[in-house]
Amino acid sequence: MSFHHGVRITTARSIAAIEDICEHVCKGAFDVRVAGLSDDLRKKSLDVYFQSDEDLTAFKTAFRNQSKAG
Repeated sequence: MSFHHGVRITTARSIAAIEDICEHVCKGAFDVRVAGLSDDLRKKSLDVYFQSDEDLTAFKTAFRNQSKAG
């Protein structure tokens, strides 16, 4: 399976929470990988990969909207 679209995010949310967003908004496959951790382990950098540009856009919108909400 190839992933041609991706984004790096930095968040305090769990990986499971990020995967939940992907499961709800993505039509195709996705992959979430840990890219790094902050020194205090409160935040992590995650690389999130998608098969389509549409899924990438949908994820960015959902992630942004959830960030604004809480």
